[in-house]
Amino acid sequence: MITTKNSKIVSNKTFEHSPDSFQCGALVTNAANIIIYVNSYFTNELLWNPEQLIGKNADIIFTQSSRIFFQSYLIPTLLHEQICEEMQLIIFNADGLRIPITVNARLSDDGCIYWSFFNASKRDQLYDELIKTREKLEEQAEKLTLLASTDELTQLLNRREMKYRSTLALEQATRSGQSVGLLVLDIDHFKIINDSFGHLEGDRVLKELGHILKNFCRQTDLVSRFGGEEFLILLPDTNKSDTLLFCSRLQDSISQIKVGDDVLTVSIGVSICDDKRQFTDLFTQADKAMYKAKALGRNRTEVYCLD
Repeated sequence: MITTKNSKIVSNKTFEHSPDSFQCGALVTNAANIIIYVNSYFTNELLWNPEQLIGKNADIIFTQSSRIFFQSYLIPTLLHEQICEEMQLIIFNADGLRIPITVNARLSDDGCIYWSFFNASKRDQLYDELIKTREKLEEQAEKLTLLASTDELTQLLNRREMKYRSTLALEQATRSGQSVGLLVLDIDHFKIINDSFGHLEGDRVLKELGHILKNFCRQTDLVSRFGGEEFLILLPDTNKSDTLLFCSRLQDSISQIKVGDDVLTVSIGVSICDDKRQFTDLFTQADKAMYKAKALGRNRTEVYCLD
């Protein structure tokens, strides 16, 4: 058996081996929360001398927040269930250093509580490292998702992502009864730009156009480089007159881009949908309207209508 300083006897039935051989802190408190036994772990690892703890309230080793948890949760749980496992607390060592610990406790029939303290510093460090690793992986996943959904040159949505998001937007518009406008923009004489000024100049034009489209459109609009010199814009909750006004202002903004001594122009085809419609159908209509704008002299907007 273990005899404490105040002659309180702690049954050796609790321990198969001497508590001083444990690789953790072993502590016993009585019904008044007074420490009546500590093993050598408290001296070797936590720098406490036994006389600094024996006969003192257990609160002496806990931080303020841990005391509150100790009194409001740990003790009531022990009184109700006689056991607590894997509780996270913070204690002080003799130098006042805060140390995270994992606590297990059992309430005996004589009212004494037998505690085991495991230093959780390394586990907390591992947990922090796992959190940082997860955050890094999530950040990398976001970057990969962005790369998979955007056009590398213009940073607009790419063809696949545009089709996917447009399909969702059309489904939402159908449920809410809103009309949707789809614009197909094609740069006028883009082959001549590449042939006359080189592909680097062509790339510059595409980048500047992408920048203008992104800044000109609303956050709810979908903007993409659909392929080559062709761009798509989906305008939720719009009508024909508002869409035509949008196109007129957009063409004015695009004219800010200079190519040699000329300004950049685009031909725009528009399709307005106010009922259930597939993206492919809407795109086909807007594409036909765009080619009509090309045929009628370019640098203009045409709205699809049944012949």
